Amino acid sequence: MQKILILDHDYFVMSSLRTLLEKRGHLVNCVQSLTRAEELLKKDSFDLLVAERKLADGSSLDLLEKIKERHLFLRTLVISRHKSLAERIETLKLADDFLAKPLHFGELLLKINNLLRMRKLGNQDFLENNQFLLRENNFSAQANLQLRPQELKILECLIRHQNMVISYETIASYVWGYREVLPIKKTISVYIRRIRSKLPAEDFQILTYKNRGYKFIDLRAKDI
Repeated sequence: MQKILILDHDYFVMSSLRTLLEKRGHLVNCVQSLTRAEELLKKDSFDLLVAERKLADGSSLDLLEKIKERHLFLRTLVISRHKSLAERIETLKLADDFLAKPLHFGELLLKINNLLRMRKLGNQDFLENNQFLLRENNFSAQANLQLRPQELKILECLIRHQNMVISYETIASYVWGYREVLPIKKTISVYIRRIRSKLPAEDFQILTYKNRGYKFIDLRAKDI
């Protein structure tokens, strides 16, 4: 079961797609404005965003630009009445896929299924890109580490800033986004402890700097 956010001003499109996706076991939220979509993305995590490009309060591309750094594993599909080559190219610079209206629901569902499969692979792809698969056993790091979503996101933040001390506040903002109430330091410390227990200690370290934060070190790197 995966979580999908649909953003469209067309109520018929939203309700029809919602019915189809819920029959397939997905959790679906529907909104008709960029403002409401951004509010939901700040409060919750989704696997897929299906968005009409042009809405009453702006362009969904502006929303994608805002959220791309904080929702790295969110897959995005933009639909539009405009299907020129220039339009598609501009859209695909930010979105994972594009579909022109009028919609054919068979094609739309196929694209959604493909993007959801990509979402499942996202965590593993991230780990591969950070050389976790260079271990001798050559198994999937995600399968070996059994990281929970929050643990993976924290590790992602540390790896992106490896060899730097990252504050509690930075980690909380990176993982939990714009929420008004963020986890306390003790909660993050628990997550860090769990991550440490799953990392191969001979390859990686997460150092604690009291009252400052944490530093990720790849011990295999030549300059360490």
